[in-house]
Amino acid sequence: MFQNQLRAFHAVAKSGSFTGAADELSVTQPAISDQIRKLEQAYGTPLFIRHARGVAMTETGRKLFALTEKSAETEQEVLNLLSQSKKLETGQLTIGADAAAHVMPLLKRFSARYPGVSVRLVSGNSASLVERLQAFEIDFAMVGRVPDVPGLVAHRISNDPMMAVVAAHSALAKRKSVTLKELARGPLIMREQGSHTRDLVAGALQKQGLAWTLALEVEGREACFEAVAQGLGAAIVSAGELPHDRRIKALAISDRVEPMSEWLVHLKARTNLRLIQSLVALVSEPR
Repeated sequence: MFQNQLRAFHAVAKSGSFTGAADELSVTQPAISDQIRKLEQAYGTPLFIRHARGVAMTETGRKLFALTEKSAETEQEVLNLLSQSKKLETGQLTIGADAAAHVMPLLKRFSARYPGVSVRLVSGNSASLVERLQAFEIDFAMVGRVPDVPGLVAHRISNDPMMAVVAAHSALAKRKSVTLKELARGPLIMREQGSHTRDLVAGALQKQGLAWTLALEVEGREACFEAVAQGLGAAIVSAGELPHDRRIKALAISDRVEPMSEWLVHLKARTNLRLIQSLVALVSEPR
């Protein structure tokens, strides 16, 4: 009620009449008069001097008008901000990805459609990204498997085969394909614990009863590819994340290895947010 009284006061002060204020606020003149009367009575001070040609503000009224003018400007700024956010003319989208290569095409399309929204990309393995998603530190997580966590919604982005990568100067580089048994003889470069890539590789080797020689455990794909290029061993990675690096060569794997899917995951509780809906909508659009 107090806010309505201040809004009525501001309209009368700005227009210089009760009639003008009523027109501005789309209410009746008696309603405006009642709001002003209640405000003056509540604080025991007159805010207007009534005369035949309209009204004039008292000293207190002029001071109050200066404050309500600032308040009106702030309210308009708030409305403008919310309106821009609704239209996605402003804001920030934060995505965590275990492989930037998978998410870049999607982010390119999003930025082209919503240039006013800034995009922030953070990295990490699947386990750490899900933790950050649950902590509301990021809006989306791009991960290699659907987390067994309640309250999440997942959308598949890609489904790529697994391939072996070896140093370009190695003997295997002369081949087009390789078996898991050959790779297991090693040495193998493996991703860190918590990486979906590591789980897929280890699972494929275990299904064939193959033990492997670990050459190096690394965090992140860049370190993995650099280790391969330096001749420290071979690695098994998703075809969708292969770099353009002449120092390494990709080989098909003859055995059955589960492909690598990438999933865009967000909190179910945030499904109705415009920002969330807009990126999800791009996933299903034809490219």
